[in-house]
Amino acid sequence: MRIRQSLDPTNWVYLLLHALMVALGTVAVQTTHAVWLGIGTSLIATGITGWTVFIYIFLTRDVAKRLEVLAQFGVVRIFDARSVRIRAEYDSRLATAREHIDIMGFGLSALREDYLDAFEQWRQRAHVRILLLDPDFPTVSQSYASQRDVEERQNVGTIAQDVRDFIASVRPIIAAGGKYPFEVKLYRTLPTINIFRVDDEVFWGPYLLKQPSRNSPTILLQRGGLLFDRMTSQFETIWSDPALSVTLD
Repeated sequence: MRIRQSLDPTNWVYLLLHALMVALGTVAVQTTHAVWLGIGTSLIATGITGWTVFIYIFLTRDVAKRLEVLAQFGVVRIFDARSVRIRAEYDSRLATAREHIDIMGFGLSALREDYLDAFEQWRQRAHVRILLLDPDFPTVSQSYASQRDVEERQNVGTIAQDVRDFIASVRPIIAAGGKYPFEVKLYRTLPTINIFRVDDEVFWGPYLLKQPSRNSPTILLQRGGLLFDRMTSQFETIWSDPALSVTLD
């Protein structure tokens, strides 16, 4: 029933024409004349080939549609984790960064540990902007950072300390200046997604409950897809709105 409903009139015409070829070919091969035998064999082969091609296209049509959707939204790859577990993916793109490096996370301890020595090199090739979760917002005793600690099953205060350690580490870099700005802000929105943009590609993923953020799935997008603009716009909105992010003291 599903197959019948999914076939349009053109499909039925195609199938019937090839069925007719097979039928005529079957009749033709019943003769003893060499010419008609050859014609009949060709008709049967053509009909069967047509059916085979049709079945292949029909069965792979859903796959093609899915791939088309992925291309439309700009999805390049999907990973089952982020941070250190896909560091090679970051490394290959950071090595050729030429314009934008935008990062949004919690305390970004893994980023600091893995790339602190490379920050100065980054700013020589691209404008670096980093959004860290404000450790004291909305209040010191009931902050988003503390709530996320609970959700990740880690000691309360872990994210807040990571943020402070990150800021302390990059203050000399910020003050030193360079070819491009190296900027850090504290964002004051509910932490829902992680963003890591390098030029025309964006890694992003959700934050899930009862597991470290590094274990959350990550989607790689490219410029030209619908989601790339959405993710870069999300970062830009938070970065540029003083109600959503603040500069360091």
